[in-house]
Amino acid sequence: MKKLAVQLIFGFIVLPLSLAGSLYYLNQRGFFNVANIEVVLEGHKPGQEQFLRPHIEKLEVALGKYKGLSLWSIKLSAISREVSSLNWVDGLNIKRSWPATLSVRVQPHEVKLLYMSKQGKLVPIIQDGRFLDPVETREAPDVAILEGEVFSKKTALRKKAVDVIEQIPAEGSFSKKTISEIRYDSKEGFWMTMIKTGIQVKMGEDQMALKAARVSQVVEYLDSRQFDARVIDANLSKKVLVRLRKDP
Repeated sequence: MKKLAVQLIFGFIVLPLSLAGSLYYLNQRGFFNVANIEVVLEGHKPGQEQFLRPHIEKLEVALGKYKGLSLWSIKLSAISREVSSLNWVDGLNIKRSWPATLSVRVQPHEVKLLYMSKQGKLVPIIQDGRFLDPVETREAPDVAILEGEVFSKKTALRKKAVDVIEQIPAEGSFSKKTISEIRYDSKEGFWMTMIKTGIQVKMGEDQMALKAARVSQVVEYLDSRQFDARVIDANLSKKVLVRLRKDP
């Protein structure tokens, strides 16, 4: 019985105190001071790298103030609030990686579209239609540009434009990759400009996936016949109207 009591005292009192003392000693000697800050992107889509790179660099600089501080004393909740306040951040996970690394894993918002402001600034637009901070041309992701001042004032319309582009396929003769600009007319709905040919495509406001499939077929037919189209009107119930450049 006496032996058991000694074992219990050692296991529940002496050993924890020794461990705590060792950790305190190491902490006082700087063993747990942050030497590395690891910022990792998670879940970002291809084609967004040039947009995200400067944001990550700025974040690494901002987090640099935690270098040299003990991992024990750093409040992860404060860092979480700081990083979450960045409008390009959608989600994050912060943890201590012992003995001396602070790990910040960031899930960024995907830029769905860009808006060209009157001042010539490129403003990223995310899923819910919100604007992010303007970017330089070299930092802009490869997405279509919204043209028209109407988009600057109406978040709901920007969100609608995002919903529209999301229904367009990623690949094909008429796809996200082939669209350079998107405009909106209150009477005729959405218009899209194709990158290589400059063809104006009238899409309206509904059944975008179906219309995109029809436009793809028409574009392939025009290419095979080497017809030079000016306008493709897909905003019809069951057909697509094509106006060639020589047409009035």
